[in-house]
Amino acid sequence: RLLSGMRLTAELIRNAPAYLNPLGERELNLRGFKIPLIENLGVTQDHYQLLDFSDNELEHISNFPKLRRLETIIANNNKISQLARGLGQLLPKLENLILSNNKIQKLNELSPLGDIPTLVRVSLTGNPVAKHRHYRYYVIHKCPKLKILDFQKVLPKEREAAKKLFGEEAKDSKAMEDDEETFTPGVIKKRKMTPEDKEKIMKAIQKATNLEEIEKLEQQLNAGEVPV
Repeated sequence: RLLSGMRLTAELIRNAPAYLNPLGERELNLRGFKIPLIENLGVTQDHYQLLDFSDNELEHISNFPKLRRLETIIANNNKISQLARGLGQLLPKLENLILSNNKIQKLNELSPLGDIPTLVRVSLTGNPVAKHRHYRYYVIHKCPKLKILDFQKVLPKEREAAKKLFGEEAKDSKAMEDDEETFTPGVIKKRKMTPEDKEKIMKAIQKATNLEEIEKLEQQLNAGEVPV
């Protein structure tokens, strides 16, 4: 067995397991060598449709030569926090990018996905960025051909919401402002009540038609906070 912490040398690439996978793709298995950096892939002579870099020590998806046949990159369980710009020019057929359980933190670190217009399937489960409230919409916005994100279908209503949040007419910066803020399911954010809020609640109490509705409005008034 090869020792951990190895460089991705030409020799390692030549000796790595290569086979036709069940989908009929030529696959090169580079799993589990604790490789810190992608390099020397020119040695593959563009023979492969799938490269599997899972269970290594990669911090970047970068340093690719031109690989016209490559359709799938799998790099689960690494330390990836950055994607190189312009990958679509080097990998013109790349459709599948599977990066589960890595270290991508912020939406702007996913911006380079927009340079890969061919992407159809992306997985970023297990990355901190996946907890961001606008994460899914941002990735959908960046990838116009995306059909599957984190093993779930991209819905037409999600595509429409992504356009409203991040499209040309939207102010991208507003949706990106919360970049360090995560969404916790089941928790309702609140803000301090303004005089206008109090006036609206008082009017709503006067128009309320049942006791339950009045009690709910009075609780908001007494707390001095309203849902955002």
